[in-house]
Amino acid sequence: MSVILDTGIVYAYYDRSDDWHTRARSVLRGRNGTLILPAAVIPEVDHLLGMRLGADSRAVFYQGIVESHYYVADLPRAGYPRVFAINRQFADLDLGFVDAAIVALAGALNVSRIATTDRRHFTPLSHAFHLELVP
Repeated sequence: MSVILDTGIVYAYYDRSDDWHTRARSVLRGRNGTLILPAAVIPEVDHLLGMRLGADSRAVFYQGIVESHYYVADLPRAGYPRVFAINRQFADLDLGFVDAAIVALAGALNVSRIATTDRRHFTPLSHAFHLELVP
């Protein structure tokens, strides 16, 4: 079954000292379906890896993209108004673009599984949009 990856879960996979590393590894290595990496997540992961782990970790991440470990998915044009609407609907959560884009992309791709470490934002979103959070 396919799963859409959020920034935190991808970062945790590369950072062995992260509290979520073991769980992230089980998701990313489980290969129970396609690992969908939203294009909007890539700059966030790139930034975190560079700031916290350095250039070598970035290179490993890039290699994973190049070698198709991930299916990189862009938000369709119709998804942008959806991002705006989701942010307005959940203004109290102060979601930002990426989290709302993940939800919009899930709808566009008809994928209900989201791998995330961010339970604060994604728990209410999962209830509203019938999403399954993993791990």
